[in-house]
Amino acid sequence: MNYVEAVYEKYRSLSVQSICRMYRYDGDFLIVMNDNLEIFYLTETAREMMACITDKIKIDDLYQKIITEYDVDPLTLKSDLVDCIKERQWTKECHYINVIC
Repeated sequence: MNYVEAVYEKYRSLSVQSICRMYRYDGDFLIVMNDNLEIFYLTETAREMMACITDKIKIDDLYQKIITEYDVDPLTLKSDLVDCIKERQWTKECHYINVIC
């Protein structure tokens, strides 16, 4: 088991949820605003990923949804999910998703 897989195993039971204050579809983009009134422009791929984030979905359930829907390398997806969680934990910035222990 490599580093990414080991960390993913620790994080897989955490949940994520969308914390958008507002959102709007604009052509190929999803525009989201968080509680800090920061605006983010999400591409089609990010927009579809946000659609997978239902209320308090577990990381492993999100992984399963994405892996069955898209042609993506499993290790790359795990790495991306781990990076997202780590960024949220270290920066403590409120973007547009929240990690729940």
